[in-house]
Amino acid sequence: MLDRGYEMRFAIEPKPNEPRGDIFLPTVGHALAFIERLEHSQMVGVNPEVAHETMAGLSFQHAVAQALWAGKLFHIDLNAQRIGRYDQDFRFGAVGLKDAFFVVKLLEDAGYEGPRHFDARPLRTENEDGIWDFAAGCMRTYLALAEKARRFDADAEIRAALSAAKVPELAQPTVGGYSREAVDELLAEQHDLALLGARACSNERLDQLVIDLLLGLR
Repeated sequence: MLDRGYEMRFAIEPKPNEPRGDIFLPTVGHALAFIERLEHSQMVGVNPEVAHETMAGLSFQHAVAQALWAGKLFHIDLNAQRIGRYDQDFRFGAVGLKDAFFVVKLLEDAGYEGPRHFDARPLRTENEDGIWDFAAGCMRTYLALAEKARRFDADAEIRAALSAAKVPELAQPTVGGYSREAVDELLAEQHDLALLGARACSNERLDQLVIDLLLGLR
């Protein structure tokens, strides 16, 4: 394909089990490591699915963040899933609404412009009208959560809670890289352990503000 000038890309969709339990690339992390070893790795990315990472008991939003960081998020499959079950493919947001919110917020904040698929299935008892309700529900939920993500960023109380939880500190890069001098400086630092232990991050308050936002209480 390359010698004919075809600009094609391939996306691996990891899955931990079903139909077999010994799948070679079960998670996004496995797929990303595999892609790095390919001769033409620029052609290959990942297509993460909510249900597949959740089946493995992993955080889907962390997997998506890793794929974004690697520049390998080519597609994404949005649905819902309960941990420990086989592929359920519930309507997006039907299970784990807070997790769905953070996935949407991650995609919107990152400026992701690739395809957003709803690889999901309506409940088996639905008729044709119910199937269209299901499809509209997937899209409605995504758009509603995207609006919630914008309100999250604009909420002064939430921004203050993020600061109190020291979230901005997580984005601070390591300055200067490794050096013997930097190591010696680090080893020479003195800390008041009692004072450090008394620090509060107020994570519970921040989490409740997220719940309040999703419940329409703010």
